[in-house]
Amino acid sequence: MSLSANLFDVLLTFGCPHCGRALIKKGSWFKSAARFRCAGCQREVRIGYEDKIKLFAKHARLAKAAPRNTVG
Repeated sequence: MSLSANLFDVLLTFGCPHCGRALIKKGSWFKSAARFRCAGCQREVRIGYEDKIKLFAKHARLAKAAPRNTVG
């Protein structure tokens, strides 16, 4: 599975595995990031490709499940 380009401009939420604090960034940021420093616990968190696959898949499912606004 690849990282969907449809989510590159969408805000995604990743929870710190140490403290649970949410990191909210665009999908394009997650695509290129390998690690970040958590603002909650100050630990360095590695984001591997498997983590990215799970994150993008989760948000793709949420986008499909969200009701769409239609005009008509």
